[in-house]
Amino acid sequence: MKRIAVRTAAFVTATELEPRTYGKSVVIGGIMDHLCDRLGAENVHLVIVGRPEVERPEVAYVRHVIPKPAPMAQVRAVLRHVVAPPFGIGSDRLSLQESALRSHDVAASLRTLLDEIDPDLEIWDTVRVGQYARSVPPRNGLAHPDDPTRKLPTRPFRRLLYADDLFSERYSAMLRDTETRGLSGNPGGEFKKLLPRPLGKLLGDPRVYRPLLRLERRLVANSEERQPHWFDATYLVGAGEAARLRARCPGPDIAALPPLLREPRQVQRRPPSTPVFTFLGGFDYVPNLDGMSWFFEVCRDAVLAALPDVRIQVVGAKTERGLPQAAAWGDRVRFMGWVDDLDAVLNESVALLSPLRTGSGVKIKVIEALARGLPVVATPAGVQGIDADESTGCLVAATPEDLAASMRLAVDPETNARLSRAARKAWELNYSPDVVRAQYDEIFGLTNEASAAFARRTDAGVREQGW
Repeated sequence: MKRIAVRTAAFVTATELEPRTYGKSVVIGGIMDHLCDRLGAENVHLVIVGRPEVERPEVAYVRHVIPKPAPMAQVRAVLRHVVAPPFGIGSDRLSLQESALRSHDVAASLRTLLDEIDPDLEIWDTVRVGQYARSVPPRNGLAHPDDPTRKLPTRPFRRLLYADDLFSERYSAMLRDTETRGLSGNPGGEFKKLLPRPLGKLLGDPRVYRPLLRLERRLVANSEERQPHWFDATYLVGAGEAARLRARCPGPDIAALPPLLREPRQVQRRPPSTPVFTFLGGFDYVPNLDGMSWFFEVCRDAVLAALPDVRIQVVGAKTERGLPQAAAWGDRVRFMGWVDDLDAVLNESVALLSPLRTGSGVKIKVIEALARGLPVVATPAGVQGIDADESTGCLVAATPEDLAASMRLAVDPETNARLSRAARKAWELNYSPDVVRAQYDEIFGLTNEASAAFARRTDAGVREQGW
């Protein structure tokens, strides 16, 4: 690892970080919090490629906004880098999500801004903005791109790629879902918000969606294997995905970066007398919507036979809309929408319920449960990216009957207490703030002594995490 004394850091992204209402924003938010604690907020910069006119909440760190490409520029870039190359027009082919951010103006703005910030540590968020790393020369004494007579600073710095999860694997799962169950999604994901509106709508047409998804899977896989060579190291949230990318891309330093979550205010829990299970996840994410629709429709008979008095709480963005499949459950289901006090909701639950059938990356919701010593009842996809079995407080089942049996088992007081202890131990060993902060210091090359703010850090005023 390149050892340097880090004084300033810059995180470059196309993601709106605040508010932290979903998994990726939580992970990046944890990185920003740690850097602010270690370096001082005035020395930590977030560079967003986005819409300058958007009203954003105040933050402690320094935020910069570089205008994203205009809609017509995005269309031209997509035509040039996605559509045209197969027909011999254009020299380089990029994924849709890279092409829609491709712009000489953005590259020039990034060069100028990073030259002004002159960070010792750069973190580039996924292949979408990682593509610009080659356009922003290292500040190692090379000639300035706009003024050959001017030399860039010579002190060393560390440049990292935060790859999040493997988009190519996510798209493979989405293709399987569309072909076997008709489940639809969106190749752009959160990035759809940055696309021109007509192009975003076009992604919803199955005649376009499926062939485009196949193409995007192949193109983004190429970028996943190409870009790690441009960085000092590449990090993914899941250790399994990091291992698979290392196998596909031998040579570069590729490893896992766990999420930094806060320590819950309450860790002592008393399971309620009524079997209450809680699902965490916004219905603006297709796998969450699909998983709960399947659970309410297909698992009802088995679950009610095992637990006639069961109660299901559904928490997350847009869950207040409910689901038609839950009507047959009567008042056993409560759609709660977004909640401000997650501790209170989970503290009155027997277990976290995570019946997903598809998805990618690490499930932040499961780590939130482990932090509170809350057992987890889930399908295999519902605990993806986590070592999940009874030794870590999780009961994993693939069929409606086995899922119902696991829920019944979780209600047993003795079993629940044992799983609760195992869940909390898994958190303390793998995900607690002290464990993750030590890993972040190593990952980011933070060799200076911890600041007083870091040592005194408490959970007071920390935002609730997203799921």
